[in-house]
Amino acid sequence: MNNFLVRGITGLFFVLFIMGAVIFGDWYFQVLFGLVAVLTLNEFYGLFKKSDTSPNISQGLIIGVLFYLIGIYAIHEQVWTAPLIGLLVLFFPFVGLAELFRNKKMPLQNMGITILGIFYIILPFLLINLMRLNTENYWPVLSIFILTWSSDTFAYLVGRKIGKHRLFERISPKKSWEGFFGGVFFSVISGLLIAYLTEDSLIKYAIYGLSIATIGTLGDLVESMLKRSQNIKDSGTILPGHGGLLDRFDSVIFVIPFIYFLETFIFV
Repeated sequence: MNNFLVRGITGLFFVLFIMGAVIFGDWYFQVLFGLVAVLTLNEFYGLFKKSDTSPNISQGLIIGVLFYLIGIYAIHEQVWTAPLIGLLVLFFPFVGLAELFRNKKMPLQNMGITILGIFYIILPFLLINLMRLNTENYWPVLSIFILTWSSDTFAYLVGRKIGKHRLFERISPKKSWEGFFGGVFFSVISGLLIAYLTEDSLIKYAIYGLSIATIGTLGDLVESMLKRSQNIKDSGTILPGHGGLLDRFDSVIFVIPFIYFLETFIFV
């Protein structure tokens, strides 16, 4: 089976699972995104396996799972802020204590990466759960994925066709300004189509399209920076033809907090 066909089949099932989780919501959404969050966190820690730094993977995953589960419970009980902050404060000393007995080089960096993974990966997936629960319909959450996919797809197509000026050559040699603006344009168009179909605000979804394309590109560049610093091409192999989950969600985890803020405090 050629690589193009593998990518197509994998991409189709990936989109169906994500859209199904968002549309049906409830426990299906929580379980699927919880699984994605933990696997993505494991991939993040795996980026540093061949480096001098050595994050505490097992401890980070345990904290990540507990953080997610307690967060889901707290969200349903609508008292999520205090328990999550308390949980973080409780776990931070244990990260340091564990490092005392690991006898690894660069303990400060090890602790920092272990803790960073919780903020970088788990927190956005909790915010999207909170957003899905609090919004009247699933379109604001679904738009995060649709507009990200639109931006990524058309940025690639436009960049491949007419891209000449490098966007950030040191980090991602293939990305171009032409591709970036192509992704922004089609993300905004997709946002306007969603607004039209859902009879929602055109301004709101135009801003979503612009924001998601821009911030998503930054998220992709940050992950590319991490991989390049470790001489790694893909974060994993769980998605045949596409790499790892972190490769697929690098834009989304950057976008979620911003769209959560807009949906919660601006477009209310």
